[in-house]
Amino acid sequence: MKLKGRTVNPGKAEGEAIVARIPFSFLGELEPSTGRIPSPSHELFGQSLADKIFVCPTGKGSSVGPAVAYLAKKAGVLPKAMILREVEPVIAAAILTADIPAVDKLDQDPLEVIETGDYVKVDADQGIVEVLKKV
Repeated sequence: MKLKGRTVNPGKAEGEAIVARIPFSFLGELEPSTGRIPSPSHELFGQSLADKIFVCPTGKGSSVGPAVAYLAKKAGVLPKAMILREVEPVIAAAILTADIPAVDKLDQDPLEVIETGDYVKVDADQGIVEVLKKV
């Protein structure tokens, strides 16, 4: 399945998807030294975003988020790419600061068509996402 959306930050990546159904903040919801979700109240608690294609509805939170994303980039534990329903300013700043390939405003809701474990190819240069369903 191919989806078409808007480029938030260019780049290409592919890998296993990890999906969150709630808005995400780099501050407090990403441990920048490990890439894990440290918050027990988060649906992905204990899981790692490192080297995954991270799918979420949007961002939330603090303007410190871009600094946390930058620290995670230096530690090599960022998601390979991000797919969002729609970016908001704080998550956009984090994506740009850490240079994460990202797309939003896809022609289908990514939370309805992508599941954790699916293999996803992101061509953020063209705004194209290819989803290969897990078996």
